[in-house]
Amino acid sequence: MTKPLHIIGGGLAGSEAAWQAARLGIPVILHEMRGVRGTDAHKTDHLAELVCSNSFRSDDATSNAVGVLHAEMRLADSIVMACGDAHQVPAGSALAVDRDAFSAAVT
Repeated sequence: MTKPLHIIGGGLAGSEAAWQAARLGIPVILHEMRGVRGTDAHKTDHLAELVCSNSFRSDDATSNAVGVLHAEMRLADSIVMACGDAHQVPAGSALAVDRDAFSAAVT
């Protein structure tokens, strides 16, 4: 039997790590305090809640390193990018999202 992978925190990185491991068949235990204990910054108990900005910065993979990272994450079947794309709001060349819909989808 495979031992579970324990991931501490359900922010962007923790949610992505849990998703990637689970889709590879690795049992995951995600430890997240919200839902039990709130913070002044967070408004929901959802995973990957964006608290400061709704922007993932530039989504231009032809002339921006952040955009290249976005493209690489999409190739890796990133849940963060899939949910970001699904809940995108107009923001010029940036990838900006509806924060509530995005975090609900990741959760």
